[in-house]
Amino acid sequence: MKKNYTSKKSAFSLIELSIVLIIIGLLIAGITGGASLIKSSELRSVIGEARGYAVAVNAFYTQYNAFPGDFSTAVSSPDTVGNQNGRIEFTNGSNVNESSEAWRDLRTVGAIDNSLTFAGFNAAQTPVVNFPGSKTKSNGWVFDSTNADSKNWVVLTGSTTASGNTTDTVVNGTSRATAALIPTDALSIDSKTDDGRSTTGRVIGVISACITGTAYQVSTTTRACALAFNVDVNNT
Repeated sequence: MKKNYTSKKSAFSLIELSIVLIIIGLLIAGITGGASLIKSSELRSVIGEARGYAVAVNAFYTQYNAFPGDFSTAVSSPDTVGNQNGRIEFTNGSNVNESSEAWRDLRTVGAIDNSLTFAGFNAAQTPVVNFPGSKTKSNGWVFDSTNADSKNWVVLTGSTTASGNTTDTVVNGTSRATAALIPTDALSIDSKTDDGRSTTGRVIGVISACITGTAYQVSTTTRACALAFNVDVNNT
């Protein structure tokens, strides 16, 4: 006598499917939330780094009555002195990279502990190697002063480009800065610490692709901005 066997095909119940979907949703939420936390931490680190360097500049000025890098007296040996005109210029009229000298002066007085190779005024420079790095990937900090108003800035930038033209600095002429942040992140930092406008106040955008009028070009979703923070005395 031949027996017929009927195989039963098992399937997920609605409850099991619901559990799987809930787990997937939690994983997606966790990944998205984690990325958001990392981003927020990076932006906070930028603000903290800029404030720390502003405090260091103010402390140096209190001690020497001059800005680091711009000081016309050698703080250490070797030391290339600045022209002491009240401006920390990326390139001054004597072709001295006062930004590099500022980091040398701040290291000498113990305000920073970075081991850096200081570059000349027309050389390309790299974060961590030639100027202090940032917690944001591939970025670092340089000093410069705007010609129009003689304000001093510490600027978050990627590697700076080489140039033999002394009018092209980080914040003047054709900027030698390179993109460090996407415009929405630059706007977020500016809004948290200043007026949210790209060309006014104590925080400004650098690089033309970052800026539209006085606004940040938020429609750009790739890195387009360097960001400058004022470090003038008593402006911390």
